[in-house]
Amino acid sequence: MDHRSPPLAELTPKQALLQQIQAALSLYILDTPSLTDRKSYIPLQLSKQRPVVYRCAIAFKLSKLVNSPTIEVAQSISQLIAQQNHQQNLILQVVPPGWIYLELTQPSLAAWLQHWIETLPCLGSRGEKRAEGAQGAEGAEGEIACHQLPITNYQLPITNSLFPIQYAHARCCSLLKMAHEEKIITIKSKNSDIKSSCLQVISPQPIPWLSEAKICLHHPSELNLLLESIGVLDALYCPDPTRSKSLNWLKVALNLSQAFQTFYSQCRIWGEVKKQNFNLAQGRLGLIAIAQSVFRILLVEVLNSCAPLEL
Repeated sequence: MDHRSPPLAELTPKQALLQQIQAALSLYILDTPSLTDRKSYIPLQLSKQRPVVYRCAIAFKLSKLVNSPTIEVAQSISQLIAQQNHQQNLILQVVPPGWIYLELTQPSLAAWLQHWIETLPCLGSRGEKRAEGAQGAEGAEGEIACHQLPITNYQLPITNSLFPIQYAHARCCSLLKMAHEEKIITIKSKNSDIKSSCLQVISPQPIPWLSEAKICLHHPSELNLLLESIGVLDALYCPDPTRSKSLNWLKVALNLSQAFQTFYSQCRIWGEVKKQNFNLAQGRLGLIAIAQSVFRILLVEVLNSCAPLEL
């Protein structure tokens, strides 16, 4: 599989997986209600298993409806998902009493990582992604996709609470600019000015995420930062419609900043890593670029604050 292209044209794996599960359900039960119907919501959550595994509980909901054992329902749905998975970007497993585990394959995960490198820095005001100068089928104004963020009136308890998040964002920017100066990667900004916080890695293209067909990021703190970033994107662009209370976005952002600080303290980029494993250094910088974009979206779009380049 060519990991330069995302498995599906969505912003998060959860969105893509929900489409595949919904397609399988439409075969399992005719006239399956729309995903926008609260009663037919498909329970799908990111698992703490690594590298990236989602856990689906739809069989528990359907077993009573079809009057069949939960494990049998899960097995049937899993088989239908496998039939829909033409790109073979998933590893499916049914776990008693009826969980369906959907694991992204290594090439598929690399595809998503590259997709975020190319997409997240282009998300501007209210999460809209536009292509400068694009014309044709995408629309006269060049709009190629639109990912709307949730409207939030979140009130911050104290201004100082944002400092760890802003510091993490500034540190990401500093590391990316330093790597750019040392020619490990090449970055550009949305405004053709590295002073902008919308930094995007344009070289290498793609980033060497894979090493011998496996993701080069396998340190626990690397995986933790990756999972935290995916969790934030899922919460932003594919929220749970059955959730009764709004998320504490400040806590979400603080958790991400803590994951970044742990990663930064345990995973080196320069020195021996740069000399002996240049691809790993580039992969870690790619992960930093993704985290930086997620921090920017949280700070500017959700927490109504600024995303400083330096502190």
